Amino acid sequence: MLTPARTTAVLALACLILNSSAALAQSPAPARLRPAPTTEPAATPATQLPVTRVSLYKNGVGFFEHAGHVTGNQSVTIDFTTSQLNDVLQSLTAIDLNGGRIAGAGYNSTTPLKQQLKALPLALGEDPSDIDFYQAIRGSRIQVTAPGTSITGRLLSIDLRDKSPAPDDSSTPRPKDSRRFLTVVAESGETRTIELTSATSVRLLDTALHTDVTRYLELLASNRSQGLRHLTLRDNGTGTRDLRVSYISEVPVWKSTYRILFTDAAKSTTTQTATLQGWAVVDNTVGTDWTNVQLSLVAGAPQSFIQPLSTPYYSRRPEIPLPAEAQLSPQTHESGDEDDKSVAQSKEYDRLDKFSRLASPAPIAPSAVAKGRGMGVAGGIMDGTGSVSETVTVSSEAASINYEDAATNSLIPQTTTSAFDDYFEYKISQPITIRKNESALVPILQTKIDAQRVSLWSPSHPVALRALWIKNTSDLTLDRGSFSIVENGNFGGEGLLDPIHPAERRLLSYAADQSVRVSTDNAKGSSHVDHISINKGVLTQTSLDLNELEYVVHNAAPEARTVVIEHAARPGWTLDSANPTSKDTKPTESTPAVHRFTVEVPASQTIRLHVGERHPNAQYIRLTDRTDDQLALMLRNANASPALLQQLEPVFAARRALTALNIQMQTLQTSQNEIVQDQTRLRANLSALKGSAEERTLAKRYTDELNQQEDKLADIRKQLDTLKQQRNTAQLDLSNKIEVLHLDENLS
Repeated sequence: MLTPARTTAVLALACLILNSSAALAQSPAPARLRPAPTTEPAATPATQLPVTRVSLYKNGVGFFEHAGHVTGNQSVTIDFTTSQLNDVLQSLTAIDLNGGRIAGAGYNSTTPLKQQLKALPLALGEDPSDIDFYQAIRGSRIQVTAPGTSITGRLLSIDLRDKSPAPDDSSTPRPKDSRRFLTVVAESGETRTIELTSATSVRLLDTALHTDVTRYLELLASNRSQGLRHLTLRDNGTGTRDLRVSYISEVPVWKSTYRILFTDAAKSTTTQTATLQGWAVVDNTVGTDWTNVQLSLVAGAPQSFIQPLSTPYYSRRPEIPLPAEAQLSPQTHESGDEDDKSVAQSKEYDRLDKFSRLASPAPIAPSAVAKGRGMGVAGGIMDGTGSVSETVTVSSEAASINYEDAATNSLIPQTTTSAFDDYFEYKISQPITIRKNESALVPILQTKIDAQRVSLWSPSHPVALRALWIKNTSDLTLDRGSFSIVENGNFGGEGLLDPIHPAERRLLSYAADQSVRVSTDNAKGSSHVDHISINKGVLTQTSLDLNELEYVVHNAAPEARTVVIEHAARPGWTLDSANPTSKDTKPTESTPAVHRFTVEVPASQTIRLHVGERHPNAQYIRLTDRTDDQLALMLRNANASPALLQQLEPVFAARRALTALNIQMQTLQTSQNEIVQDQTRLRANLSALKGSAEERTLAKRYTDELNQQEDKLADIRKQLDTLKQQRNTAQLDLSNKIEVLHLDENLS
């Protein structure tokens, strides 16, 4: 989008050309070398190949098929936008069904505008300002005319000056409303500075510069008309043949939206049948009319990407698009029936290439597709011709009207379904027409489902929600989308649903329930050792962590409520209700994240729900890593029996004997170290006596002491050798006692 300054620049360029045209006409233009005009051979007449089939996917791509007849050697054309062409070049597939040969395809290609501008002498980019323009033509001959003055010469510079005096503080930003001044040097040497205002006229006097500016503007203008690309396909053969051309293209994601219709308010303790209507919102923004096309809506997201193949490359640089994700505020609730999921998935694969009719074979008029507007279900009913009838109001005058039946009879989707690979397809049986830049609301399904009204409470959402616990009793896969609850023509709420496979149950929340309040009480946890075993010197202590909690559910409504409590499922924890002897209520269903408990709460009553769970822990301890006192204390805290402690006594005795030997050896080793240190002192004294008067007397004394210490050292070494042998024997005895020790005792 052009800014005001850049819009002014473009207008200034146009005015300069108009102002300079008269001046250039008065003098002969200098000769310039120009390339000789080229004559292109006349193009072979080509016919348009219409689109006949459109398949839209959930990842924002569409699969398009064009079909038509060709005769002899004939060319056909398909028009695309530049953005479409990249996808077309990646995925184009052409098939001649009657023996013809595809000779190739071509399309109009242009050099990018940036590269074309580089070839011009005028150094201007794609989006210049007026300052950029005058900087680019500095030195050229111009005529500037302003109120009361005029000068002809060469442009020296263009300057910006603030309207107000410059602030003392240089850090203050420059005002945006600066004035512009042109400085022109005349041939006589006169230099004049003139303010550039709306009343100032600037005329280009150089023929070459005028031509360059004109060419620049022509390139800008031509770039706007290069958005349409014509792909021409050549098909060679004889006779009349059928031609099919297919490709993918980026399109808006088609959206699913559902209506769940009820007639009478059912009791929350019972399951009733509701009517589920599905609609698809389809947008045609590809620039081509879809006239009588076969439309398919595919619930699947094949991998796809954009590669700019249609753009001439001047350097190799990666082009990576930014990811985009839709953020949804309403919550969805995962399914807890894993078995039903797997069964439903296998059923989908078994239906490969098989179609199941959703509605009666009665034809539906093309006008049943609501174009350009949504259908207000709460305010009207879509009849068989696609028009909205008057609102059905349940009152005393129309008490006999069954709203759900009336709505069901008013909509007859003409749709077939099929499964292929990991996708589920809704195929509209009747051809439809959606003009370019228009949208349509297309009915895709109508079926009966089982639904139970419940109130849903979760610790992560402390406000209870009104919800439906539905089961997809149809053979259809319900795609992700929004839904609205309509009861007797009144709006009840809306929400979001994730894909639901056949025979799968799912919770759908749609409104707040102010009548149900849930709190927690009597939360407590404990842990105790329930098993001890010893094997090969390793003590294994198994403990059990217990957690108990009560949910207090109060129903203030005048009628009974079925309340679903979601209790967080923690990895490694199991519910006490899994034990056949437990009195706890079993969950209605469990998912990897929550356990769902169902309680029936009478009107104006309070119900308590007890939930107990347990988590086993195992601790492994090597007997040699703990002292006897530590092991004894651990076993006493675990309430081990005296018999178990008695079985450990031989091990304790063997370790005490080994410990006593280690203490004796340590004592002797300390004495040995002290004697060696004293000998070092005596030898130092002997060395110091040489040449002294007392040398003879003290030398004898020190020598006697050294001899005595040597005798002690010999005795200590002998004792240490004996103790080492005893310690080795004691260590072997302890290892044998530990190895043969096998204990296993339940403490619970």
